[in-house]
Amino acid sequence: MTVELENAVVVVIGGGEGIGAAGAIALAAAGAWVVVADIDARAAEMTALGITQTGGQALHVACDISRAADLARLHRTTTENFGAVDVVWAHAGRAVAGMLEKVGIEEWAGLMDLNCGGVVRTFLEFGPPMIDRGHGQLVITSSSLALFPDQVPIAAPYVLTKSALVGLARSLRAYLEPTGVGVTLLCPDATHTRHATEVPLIGLDRTAFDAELDTAKLDKPEDVADALVAALRQGDFFVSLTPDVGTRMLDDVHRFTGAPRSSRALVMSGCLRVNPRHHDRVAAAMTQVVAESRKEPDNLAYAWSADLDQPGVFHLFEHWSTREGLERHAASTHGQAFLDLLKEVGPVEADLHTHEVGATQSLTLPD
Repeated sequence: MTVELENAVVVVIGGGEGIGAAGAIALAAAGAWVVVADIDARAAEMTALGITQTGGQALHVACDISRAADLARLHRTTTENFGAVDVVWAHAGRAVAGMLEKVGIEEWAGLMDLNCGGVVRTFLEFGPPMIDRGHGQLVITSSSLALFPDQVPIAAPYVLTKSALVGLARSLRAYLEPTGVGVTLLCPDATHTRHATEVPLIGLDRTAFDAELDTAKLDKPEDVADALVAALRQGDFFVSLTPDVGTRMLDDVHRFTGAPRSSRALVMSGCLRVNPRHHDRVAAAMTQVVAESRKEPDNLAYAWSADLDQPGVFHLFEHWSTREGLERHAASTHGQAFLDLLKEVGPVEADLHTHEVGATQSLTLPD
């Protein structure tokens, strides 16, 4: 269900830094009255101060999500200052990774209590009044690792907790829907935050781990925050910036069950606009990439045309036998070279549409 953020009272638990702080700022910019809660009182204060200094409405509260009494105090402080809570975001948590056989049971249990128990405590504190009013939204932060855990197997303790939250969010969504209370599941991909770059390691060398971490490829907290705000406004249940998340999840289902994927071709068409002074350069590159692409076994058709009345405007049509074929094309040397050229001549406006099509057959026109 959609959420009206203008003048909504929003509680962000874990809003002192990273995605939580970016989210608190974005929600305030959308017109919400934001309560920033964090176990680090100073960090929560700085986030709230940043909001108020730019004209937003915010206050901060020290809160440990592992303590029910802290959540009750947070709830009471919010209602006394801003009124009934419209949205509560259970974002607080921590991660652990390392040699799994060296991670003690206390560490696994502590992580479960904080990451999962904290969300349950949040629901038990804020959920009943929302149910009574028939209005409210619970936001739960999981992780892309809950969807694709085999990409970082040393993070299994963290994955355990975040996978549980996916199931909890889906259960709560079904349970609360008749009451008018909504649920949003946020699954961020690897994001440039201290939570990701300074994850505690057990039994592993920190230097080697840091050397393999490419921070340039991490998402920005602000982008995750913007995606969450958009999802709340649109009423989306699932939010993730993970590239091709839906396709990857379907691929996993077929891989686990052993069922073959149905054969569906892919058609891409649309319009590309560049600065007119780069028209000839892009046209030459287009000719080359089309010639190379037609040699690819999965390509059924690839054509382009230029708008004679508007230099810099190109119309594209591609037909691929499989989605995987298109993905291989995008990763090919000639595909990457063309994308690099577009970045070089930017800005570029692209209005492209992808369509999956079922089995096709040749059509013979009557004489």
